[in-house]
Amino acid sequence: MSYLTFILDPLKSVFSIIYSFIPTVLGVLAALVVGGLVAREAGKLVASVLKSIHVDKISHEIGLTHTLEAGGVKRPVSDLIGTVITWGITITALVIALTYAGVTIIGPITGPVMAYVPNVLTGVITLMVGMFLAHIVSIFVRMIAANTGMPRPDMLSTFTRWAVVLMAVGVFVDKIGFGFLLTGAPLTMLVGGLSLGLGLAFGLGGKDHATHYLNRLFKK
Repeated sequence: MSYLTFILDPLKSVFSIIYSFIPTVLGVLAALVVGGLVAREAGKLVASVLKSIHVDKISHEIGLTHTLEAGGVKRPVSDLIGTVITWGITITALVIALTYAGVTIIGPITGPVMAYVPNVLTGVITLMVGMFLAHIVSIFVRMIAANTGMPRPDMLSTFTRWAVVLMAVGVFVDKIGFGFLLTGAPLTMLVGGLSLGLGLAFGLGGKDHATHYLNRLFKK
């Protein structure tokens, strides 16, 4: 009997531990399975609704599709938004499952990241909208300049486009938390470094062209 007790007691302890973990395991699996199904169906539903209201056609007409393709995104806007919805719900389900399992480290790890993600998304959207507006404004400026007889409408259009793009880049840099680079000493160092680098690049790489234009200037 003592030998039997010696064997059964550890087995009882092991089965007791396993039995206590079964609800947790089932809850985690349920959260993952249900979350995955909801994420997939929600993504399909959102993509279908966006296609039904012709979002892809509108994005193509306003130039958003071309902007995404230039950035390497070949999927339609409706499918892209549906995929974002799917991944968002999937990540949410994963966080819920880990929290239910008692993995408390998920909070300190993902807290700062999840707080930072909205800033990055806002910055990226601002940059994309800024690039799109830069294209539209440059066309508008070129049309006005060409119809009013202003000199160099193409150059004026290009200057306007890059001015809007640089402003959008500045907002993007500020949104992702590096706005301090655009103020005070860091900005001075950045502009000075770029100016010195461009000057050296032009002076060393394009010295023949520089000599040619300087000789023409001196002759005049």
